[in-house]
Amino acid sequence: MPHATENKEHKGLIVIEDLLDILVQDSSRSWKQLADIFHVSDTAVRKRVNKLRKEGIIKRFTIEIDPRKLGFEISSFIGFDADAVLYRQALEEVKAWPEVRSIFQTSLDHDFLMECWFKNNDHLDSFIEKLEKLPGITKICPATVTQKLK
Repeated sequence: MPHATENKEHKGLIVIEDLLDILVQDSSRSWKQLADIFHVSDTAVRKRVNKLRKEGIIKRFTIEIDPRKLGFEISSFIGFDADAVLYRQALEEVKAWPEVRSIFQTSLDHDFLMECWFKNNDHLDSFIEKLEKLPGITKICPATVTQKLK
């Protein structure tokens, strides 16, 4: 799908939303490639991106990994609830586990939501057992990702 910047009406203008959309899809694009899209100089793009970084809008540049190509057959989001007194200790321990890719505090059905990668079902099962033994964890609800759509 073409970006708004590819239309003539935006020629020579860096539209922040379009720039961010492009970088989210592929943050490896060079300053020159971005400059060509926006019909501006690579210096203009670099300055705009640096400003967005300074303002905290862009926190970091990263990559997207296909876990299956690394041998992780199961991607799972695991919701869990934690005791109000012991949750910090449990969180610090869980953060160090290599299966845990990210952890979010939520206002949904669970206090926390983790994205995790597992080699197979046995690996997932042993992870859940380990999680159940942590003091302060009160409820665990895993959901296996069957397909990433976006």
